[in-house]
Amino acid sequence: MATQQAVTDIASHARSAGVLGTLDTADGQPDLFAPLSDGMSTAFAASARMVAQGIEASLPDAATLLALLPESLREGSAEGYVRHLVHADPLARFSAMLIVWRPGQHSPVHGHQTWCAYRVLRGTLHERHYRWDAQARQAHPCGEITRTVGDTFSVPAGLRHIHALGNDSDTVAVSLHIYGVDQEHICSGVNLLVDAA
Repeated sequence: MATQQAVTDIASHARSAGVLGTLDTADGQPDLFAPLSDGMSTAFAASARMVAQGIEASLPDAATLLALLPESLREGSAEGYVRHLVHADPLARFSAMLIVWRPGQHSPVHGHQTWCAYRVLRGTLHERHYRWDAQARQAHPCGEITRTVGDTFSVPAGLRHIHALGNDSDTVAVSLHIYGVDQEHICSGVNLLVDAA
């Protein structure tokens, strides 16, 4: 009973706590939270590497994963790349999708609202990297890499890893993507679209 009363007291306090405000920092003042931001970025980057390693160690081979997708769906659509939900974690920790990319199909330039990882299962994907310019509020190209079958990559949430994926080859590509959201948020809670220079 005491525990229930404590929960009720906390909930009551939260309702009467007032409006959330934002403090403006004066120009010329040091950013007291810059070290925290840098530390969190380092921790998130290390976490993303651990996610990729865990995925590499836990997933079956490409042929087994491709078997989840009926043959009739493996050629994609002329309308754009197609996403197929293949797993929703029962504890709502992550969702997995197979994405089919026809030649010439690309994602928009985006960061992420959550952690994500992907593995190429068939064909090749071209990944263009971008650097966020906070002052200009746009992303600038800063590199690219071609991912082949078996390559696994993971990134943390935010704008520290902005990219666009696409199929620049002349054959269909298929990739598995795992996102740190439940299936209810797979369409609205993953990509953070940005303007690119």
